[in-house]
Amino acid sequence: MTRDELLDLLRTRVRAPIEKHADKIVKALEADQDKLEAFQLDRLHLDELIAQLEHEQFEDIQRRLDELSDRLEQGAQAMSDSLSKIKDFAKGAELFARVVGLVARVVALA
Repeated sequence: MTRDELLDLLRTRVRAPIEKHADKIVKALEADQDKLEAFQLDRLHLDELIAQLEHEQFEDIQRRLDELSDRLEQGAQAMSDSLSKIKDFAKGAELFARVVGLVARVVALA
């Protein structure tokens, strides 16, 4: 099981049902203070484990972004260059259309 799968399992199949039924569980344990404290401590440990796994997940994402940042910047620059060329082409096409329009008017007058 990967860390991401474990994190998903802990969130959805362990913590979510506990949180959904926490009031019932606490009420059932009210009579036994030791069990109630153990339950609360276990919840705290579960939350700490999930937080640690989430932190590691974010660190992995940050590390991957750092590794790919140069390539991402190059890709963004290439897209910007392409857009610039497209704008230049559009300006050229507009100028060509004006010239053709002027030529058509001259021909029509002749």
